[in-house]
Amino acid sequence: MIGSIPAGNLLLSCGILFSGSLPTKSIRLLKLVNIMAMSYDTFLRHQRHYMQPAILQVWQSHRELYVQHVVESGKAVCLGGDGRADTPGHSAKYGSYNMMDLEEGIVVDVQLVQSNEVKSSYHMEKEGLRRSVDYFNEAGVAIGELVTDRHVQIIKWVRENMPETNHYFDVWHVAKGLKKKLTALASEKECNELRPWIRSISNHIYWVAASTPAQDGELRWQKWLSVMNHIQNVHEGHGALFPRCAHGELVGRDRQKQWLTAGTKVCSKLEELVSSRQMKKDVPKLSSGHQTSSLEAYHSVVNQFAPKMYGFSYNGIMCRFILAALHYNENGQRAQATTRDGKACYRIDFPKHKKGEHTVRKVHVDCTYGYVKTLISIVEQLASSRTREVLPNVPPALCHEYLHPPKDEAVAQMKSRFQKI
Repeated sequence: MIGSIPAGNLLLSCGILFSGSLPTKSIRLLKLVNIMAMSYDTFLRHQRHYMQPAILQVWQSHRELYVQHVVESGKAVCLGGDGRADTPGHSAKYGSYNMMDLEEGIVVDVQLVQSNEVKSSYHMEKEGLRRSVDYFNEAGVAIGELVTDRHVQIIKWVRENMPETNHYFDVWHVAKGLKKKLTALASEKECNELRPWIRSISNHIYWVAASTPAQDGELRWQKWLSVMNHIQNVHEGHGALFPRCAHGELVGRDRQKQWLTAGTKVCSKLEELVSSRQMKKDVPKLSSGHQTSSLEAYHSVVNQFAPKMYGFSYNGIMCRFILAALHYNENGQRAQATTRDGKACYRIDFPKHKKGEHTVRKVHVDCTYGYVKTLISIVEQLASSRTREVLPNVPPALCHEYLHPPKDEAVAQMKSRFQKI
């Protein structure tokens, strides 16, 4: 017994939640193989009074240690921010905004917003950013750089409320949107010649960001526009700051794609896209150093703890986000695995988005779960003390403003309605 609770039941509840499993499926699995298990209501009671308070306590401790370290160092941090909705589209109930220290590679803040706290679900991402920035400002943490996607509300809010912070765009998000437009253009009539160039144009925007400091906006723009001359076999006269291409003579494998012809439909359409007003705004603000790819990796971990096809309570999904953050912070920087002979291990994957092309990935060592041991220790302390922690207040349910008729009345009305058919 742990306090007045059977130890097996409490530890089973911890194992289910801390591993990111779903309680209904886990309990059903045990019953199907004739293993005695607690009820679902018992799990919810353990979760509410012991496990969720332990998760919040550990997360608060992690954030305080990070803030203390940053404040003592006296440096301005470089943060990456990105939002995640619990369902696709513009009808999400929850939206989380996650902040990562891009130099340390750890998640440092998670904010959860319910859709009825703002005008609509579309505004949850901006509200999550505002709350996170307020938290760091109150803690005395200076944000020197912020790397995000191109969400228009966030761009405006950062411009108006964070004048001392350099705001940059993640290159992957810009390249992803550009690639979609290029693919659509290549599908039009008389534009199929563009298809072999899509990957090269997409790679070019990464090179522009990586090879040019963010302060040299005009040089970046001239480098970006040079791609139009390059694909027409013109490699000089791009501009005063970037007069010629940086590559050498193109021979052999470097010269396999067919050059486009000036004045054709595909060239005219491509030029409109490359020199569009949107690209004029985005290219000078591309991040030349840190990117938010680590945040995308964290979102993959979140999908293991809080799948989008299942619904959770406010505290339930918040704690699962925190568990994902604790897991990522402990395992995000794992070393590469090696064989007995000391050779680095790799594997070959075929991602769907590459459409048949392969990708070589590093194989990392197995994950560790030290954070789980810490959580279980705190759960046992709470259960032994026989005190039930009170969770923070949560926003009202989405249906709290609706009329709630007595169940007997609703059932009688439903039966009478079907009897008339």
